[in-house]
Amino acid sequence: QGPSLGSSLNWCPIPAGQTLPTTEGKVGFLDTNLPTMKNGNTNPTGAVAAVRYDDNIYCFASACPSCQVPLSKAKILPANEETKQRAPRLTCDFCKATYSLGDGSKLQTTESGGILGGVVKSIFASQSSGPLKLYKLGEQKGKLLIVVD
Repeated sequence: QGPSLGSSLNWCPIPAGQTLPTTEGKVGFLDTNLPTMKNGNTNPTGAVAAVRYDDNIYCFASACPSCQVPLSKAKILPANEETKQRAPRLTCDFCKATYSLGDGSKLQTTESGGILGGVVKSIFASQSSGPLKLYKLGEQKGKLLIVVD
């Protein structure tokens, strides 16, 4: 469940020097350095991922909920029937789990990934994973802001 709209949102500044992605469909990272988003083992800078697609910026967790691998090489796919043609989809390049960038829900896997991908997929398919965490971004007086829970 995302934060409700309105002034009750917890907007936090993203440190200076971070820029939004400019290349269509290429995932980039923004280091938030927020204590609530840091994980000493897997995310020491509290990074979130962001991608530009079809004139929109989507911001989401930096690692795949299914396999925990960073989403730096994730593929962005167009909206389909599963997303009611409203939101693009993101596919993890490692385990091939697919998520809606509209609401973070896990979708049908789109690719097999070959022999290795099939093995990886079967290993991670047996583990339940939640949705992809999505974040709201904003800008105020030239500073990037992110909403955190």
